[in-house]
Amino acid sequence: MAERVSIDTLSGLLSRGASVKEKGDGVVVAGEREQPSSCGQEEPRRTRPKSMTPEYKAFLGFAERCGWSFKESECVRFLGLGKGCLIERREDHPKMEEVTEKHLLASKPLIVKNSLAGWKAREWTPEFFSEAYPGQVVIANDRAPARVKDRESGRPQASVKTTLSQYVEYMRRFGHKESEGVPLYLNGWHAFKDHAELVDDIASPPWIEDHTRMILQEIDKAISSKNGVRAAPHWVRDTDILLNKVFMGPAGNITRLHYDAHRAHGWLAQIKGRKLFLLFPPDTTNDASLLYPLEGEATTQSPIDPLDAESVEKYPRFKEARMHYAILEEGETLLIPDGWWHYAVSLAPSITVMRNFYNALS
Repeated sequence: MAERVSIDTLSGLLSRGASVKEKGDGVVVAGEREQPSSCGQEEPRRTRPKSMTPEYKAFLGFAERCGWSFKESECVRFLGLGKGCLIERREDHPKMEEVTEKHLLASKPLIVKNSLAGWKAREWTPEFFSEAYPGQVVIANDRAPARVKDRESGRPQASVKTTLSQYVEYMRRFGHKESEGVPLYLNGWHAFKDHAELVDDIASPPWIEDHTRMILQEIDKAISSKNGVRAAPHWVRDTDILLNKVFMGPAGNITRLHYDAHRAHGWLAQIKGRKLFLLFPPDTTNDASLLYPLEGEATTQSPIDPLDAESVEKYPRFKEARMHYAILEEGETLLIPDGWWHYAVSLAPSITVMRNFYNALS
């Protein structure tokens, strides 16, 4: 008989290999594939649960090879490719025109340090969200982005519907016992849609030329002139807000290798914690064999895990791909131009603000 469970209980069940499905306004456990040990003893440190996902297993292997000390200058040799170049990082704030020409038009990623001056969001913590919006319902996932291939492999994405207060408590506890399984990820939360006041806590980087709202307004005018009917009120503003998202969770949360749909650029601002980003240029897609794009997915995704020590052995032509990497630190913003493949993993409990945007010139 299925029963509704809390996020803590579900996390434990997932670590033991439970199968889950969503029903109504909560998640129910359809059945456990294996009963837990009755000995009452804690699992050894860094043991790997039987419901381990391949990407989390690869992260643990990478972390062990690093000695759990994630230093940007050293981590590249422990990656699947074993080579790569650092993403350009600027101390000063470049001019908008320079970024458009040398990074958006030239398709070159960029990190700008100390880029969140004036942001109220700099003060965000997981506890801020749990105290301000304790009853906010959110969905956390153990794999992201979701893939059709996951269902075919027998290890689909598991999702938990919970409240922010429960999720933040889960974040606080996660990692104290290594038997907890794959960390659940609050990825792509539309916080600014749910709580409009949060829009005032962030700002578009002044060095990024973002024409998104202008483009949406021109679309609105074109539709109106053709049909003689105005679109729903505020749709331009609402659509623009939906392009902003929050990603939050414990260390080990992974965004698998993909690139963003609809030819959108993106920037990611690191509010709390650290994240390792691995990027591959869009010209890689000219030879589909380099990153082996998956067919039948909603977005363009790759089965390659850049942290997997056996990735080149599994995908031989991957060794020809050109990897760019960096550990994004608190207060830094990463610009990812249109078409760049990217993979990310949090190296500590993390909060990231992400925005997709468009530039009329690129």
